Amino acid sequence: MVDPNDGAPGAELSLQQPRTREGADAIASLQALSDSVHEADEHALRTLRMLPIDALALRHLVQAHHEDRPVNATQLAQVLRLSTAGITKLIDRLVRDGRVRREPNPKDRRGIIVTPAGTAEEDLARAYGHIHTPLIDVINDLSDDEATAVRRFATRLAEALRQELRETSSAP
Repeated sequence: MVDPNDGAPGAELSLQQPRTREGADAIASLQALSDSVHEADEHALRTLRMLPIDALALRHLVQAHHEDRPVNATQLAQVLRLSTAGITKLIDRLVRDGRVRREPNPKDRRGIIVTPAGTAEEDLARAYGHIHTPLIDVINDLSDDEATAVRRFATRLAEALRQELRETSSAP
């Protein structure tokens, strides 16, 4: 058993500890990765001069645009888990800043879709390039076996976290 006071930051938050020193080191590396991503994301948000939720919305809208998938305010609100009033304010901010526009829905003339506008896509690429470029470089340096191990680990951890969240959310 690894000493809980000699390992990953935050390890003391749980009674359960990794079985091995390698496990503790892996958790410490994941914490360092999380911290680096958080710092990089804060840098991107400062570059964009946006709120985190606004950047998330814009990233979703740019991705949907690439997939030729129209998005209306209700769909965006569901993805972001915002109320009707909250999504209206968010879209108003993005429209005001020239990052999105409201357009008639080509599939339903009564409806409105929200699409990226101006330099939104370029702004995102510029703001998040310092995250994306090293990610691609590191991934490209992995062997197929290493990339498979990373994918399997990330998939399993993501599912375990979702399952834990479901269980704790449904607890009385």
